[in-house]
Amino acid sequence: MDIATPKKTAIASLLSALFFAPALHAATVYQSDNGDYLDIYGEVGIGGHFGADYASGEFYKDKSYIDDSFATLGAKGKNGDIHYRLELDYERENWKYGTGDMVLSIDKMFLGYTFNDNHYIEAGITDTAFDDYDKYGDFTLDTTVETGEAGDQAATVKYEGRFSDIKIGASYSYDAESSSGSSLGDIMNGYAGYFGKRFSAVIGLETRNGSRGDSKYGEQYLVGFGARVAITQDFFVGVNGFYEQEDIAQQKNAVNVTDPNNKIYTYNDYQTLDHKGALISAKYVFSPKWEITVSSNYEAYEHWDENSQYWDGKDYDWGGSRTWGTLGVNFKPTRSSLLAIEGNVGEAAQDVYAYARVYF
Repeated sequence: MDIATPKKTAIASLLSALFFAPALHAATVYQSDNGDYLDIYGEVGIGGHFGADYASGEFYKDKSYIDDSFATLGAKGKNGDIHYRLELDYERENWKYGTGDMVLSIDKMFLGYTFNDNHYIEAGITDTAFDDYDKYGDFTLDTTVETGEAGDQAATVKYEGRFSDIKIGASYSYDAESSSGSSLGDIMNGYAGYFGKRFSAVIGLETRNGSRGDSKYGEQYLVGFGARVAITQDFFVGVNGFYEQEDIAQQKNAVNVTDPNNKIYTYNDYQTLDHKGALISAKYVFSPKWEITVSSNYEAYEHWDENSQYWDGKDYDWGGSRTWGTLGVNFKPTRSSLLAIEGNVGEAAQDVYAYARVYF
């Protein structure tokens, strides 16, 4: 499928950046009596996708194994009511339209300000608001339904608020880009959620004004939902789903072919395509070191369907929609490491996803 948003990093999303509590395994470089601090944190991971299906449209190349190794190094801190963060990622561009190279990039670079215990705002290179919760209710590691929200963007302003068990967030990104650098236009998104001790749920919304002919991506509207419930202290069940209407250009015309390797096009005839997906997921914790996850997934993209007037002309084995399941085992040798493997059955984009991570 076509993913119009940047590749998600391997780091688990922070549930809330409102208070910027030091990371569990971060190294504290500096901490003062008044609460100011500077933490260094990171991750090193190796692994990838085995039995990758290039026809799924999720990978950069037709290979049976797609490397997904990743490393990150970050610093975050607090100076009075001002928060700051710089995060560098070293990752392989293995997604569709990616180069396949290992690339070093600035994933986050922002300043934030805490007004009081309820209100926080940040600006710079950061994730959009809904990106914090787009996989909420999904306990698996990698191989499930992708909501497809905007992810990390430059020139972003984000607000977060907390009122007892209620959390809200909103963000605005100027002149956003896809993972391939294509223009998406300005993006607004947000979420609202209830986070209780045994049950929690969040709904998110996103809209963009499109590229105005500079890329195939036009206007877009997205709604996503996620929920979790603790059946017992060891058994958890979650659901996640999304529905998206996205305008995609059906025609493009070359306006400058002077450089054969960098042709310039103008895009037109934007038509609205429907995308949707949902999953149910569960996790059982056997011990502090061992846990098992399962999920059942469904996705439907209009350009997959040969009976749709917007079919992209490719022969997808699964037709207009696909379903698949996952079974995963997670082993945590230490509090700051993870070994995980997920197998897939059905119409998945790969057979197995395996990963080893160490956090610091």
